[in-house]
Amino acid sequence: MRRQRIINAARMLFVTHGFHATGVAQIAKESGIAVGQIYRDFEGKEAIVAAIVEADCANFVAQDSLHRAISARDSAAVWGWLCRFLSKPKESETDPLFAEIVAESARNDRIAAIFNRTNKEVLGYMLDAMAFLAPGEHLVERRSLLADLILTQSLGLMQKRMLRSTPDADLLAKTMLSLVERDIKEMRADPARQSRAAQDTEEAPAKRGSICFMF
Repeated sequence: MRRQRIINAARMLFVTHGFHATGVAQIAKESGIAVGQIYRDFEGKEAIVAAIVEADCANFVAQDSLHRAISARDSAAVWGWLCRFLSKPKESETDPLFAEIVAESARNDRIAAIFNRTNKEVLGYMLDAMAFLAPGEHLVERRSLLADLILTQSLGLMQKRMLRSTPDADLLAKTMLSLVERDIKEMRADPARQSRAAQDTEEAPAKRGSICFMF
């Protein structure tokens, strides 16, 4: 498929040379597809980046499996889906291009828009998972803060792993999962305890602990 050949060639060049050093002409040469044909499928280099980000995100996030788990009322599967954002990735899931995209988003408004849109979609799926695990309208703000914290930590862990700080990154991931588990357990508690926990959170820092759990 022509479009996929273009994406595959662009991915390899972006990883090897970076965005700035890679032009459409190089992508054409690497893919064996003429520049004019590339512009029939993509309006420019940023559009190719968008396709790569969206495909990678869909593959990792696996929103269909999440929504199947929610529909089946499978709490363990939903929690497992949530854990993937902080757990050590499989070798096939590591993507050096993602770090390049994050870095470029600080310099390029179009790449930033792609990244922010994708981040917003992922956050929405995460909130679906949390609303299932810890339902209640009074918890909307708390779930939102926790989801944002997970995404922020996930990006930081990805960066540490790419810098080959694997032992530290894995320990941090384990600790973060413990905090998330503890927070969700607190939110799932009875209404009276939820109310007291919310009040305590406002008055003093909450104490955290525990490890990844199964429902």
